[in-house]
Amino acid sequence: MYERILVPMDGSKNAHAALDEAIRLAQKLGAKLFIVAVASDQTYAHYGAEFGNEIVTHFKKAASKFLDGAVQEVKDAGIPVETHFMTGLAKPSIAQTFPEKLHTDLTVIGRSGVHGLGRAIMGSTTSYVVHHSETSVLVVD
Repeated sequence: MYERILVPMDGSKNAHAALDEAIRLAQKLGAKLFIVAVASDQTYAHYGAEFGNEIVTHFKKAASKFLDGAVQEVKDAGIPVETHFMTGLAKPSIAQTFPEKLHTDLTVIGRSGVHGLGRAIMGSTTSYVVHHSETSVLVVD
């Protein structure tokens, strides 16, 4: 059925719930997990302050921390795992770029992530992935 499962992580509670579900699925199916994180490479300008490279650097450090924790959980469960980090736009990266690049056949994603303000302004990443993914998508609540 599913052999290569993509799990996008952003450090949120919902992303962790998706990881837990992906671990259960991988154990039952004998699948490999691909845990990914995406940091936006866009420049942000809010209230007269501009943020760019320093935010990407912060995202990379934060992603490294939660990816390391996720990998340990997956390895403890005896499941093969790879992690991938990229800078870019999260929505198309999760919906198209990673599935094509990693040849995944299922994406397991939390219902929402850590960026409530961004979701209000730009829309839900999960919703985008559901509507534009190249693979099947399981949304975990």
